[in-house]
Amino acid sequence: MEDSYQYNYSDLSENIESMFDKNKRYHKAMKTISILKDNLHETKDLNLLDVGCSTGIMTNEYAKFFNKVVGIDIDEKAIDYAKDNFNKKNLSFERIAIEKNSFDVITCSHLYEHVPNDTVLIKEIYNLLKPGGICYFAAGNKFQFFEPHYKLLFLSYFPKSISNIYLRLFRGEKFYYENHKSYKNLKKLVSNFTIIDYTLKVIKDPEKFYAEDMLKKNTLKYYFINFFARIFYFLVPTYIWLLKKT
Repeated sequence: MEDSYQYNYSDLSENIESMFDKNKRYHKAMKTISILKDNLHETKDLNLLDVGCSTGIMTNEYAKFFNKVVGIDIDEKAIDYAKDNFNKKNLSFERIAIEKNSFDVITCSHLYEHVPNDTVLIKEIYNLLKPGGICYFAAGNKFQFFEPHYKLLFLSYFPKSISNIYLRLFRGEKFYYENHKSYKNLKKLVSNFTIIDYTLKVIKDPEKFYAEDMLKKNTLKYYFINFFARIFYFLVPTYIWLLKKT
């Protein structure tokens, strides 16, 4: 395993375009905000922590809707970019731990599969949230047909030894670092929280939740995916949950 993977994530060739693309990151941020506001309604007095904030583009958008916003990441280059480009009074970026029970809202979007220990990650999120606080948790499914990072069919299905060979042959990468979980195991991972599931809501109303880049309403694809997701929920590529600390 190459430990350096986590420390220069925004520097990897397959991530440079997405991590620094302001238009794409803005749209992704608005998806998150639309879901949080649908649940919380008013957010101006709430403090938010963006875990795995990367280049800070999304974190900067969150600062327009929340009282205080902090972004944290171990990617030094990404944090430096964020600090150099975003300077709101209610916004800061850190590479260190934060005090417990400090935040009303935490965002954790497509991060759990990248960390060395996802159980520790979720435990820390629980500790950092105030009682009754919520975490926006977007999580990729182990059984998604195309692995999203490398666009390879069934890559996350296989044991690591086979995935490493598969990745080396078709993408030239030495190690498949990501560790995706199935729907069943994701529920176990966040079992200390109450899950407020937005997955099917987003699929049903992509306009409201800024998901039209993925799914346009009243198309054949729209009806098929809504049917498929309800019947085969355990195969949905991404789950969008609000995790409430009770």
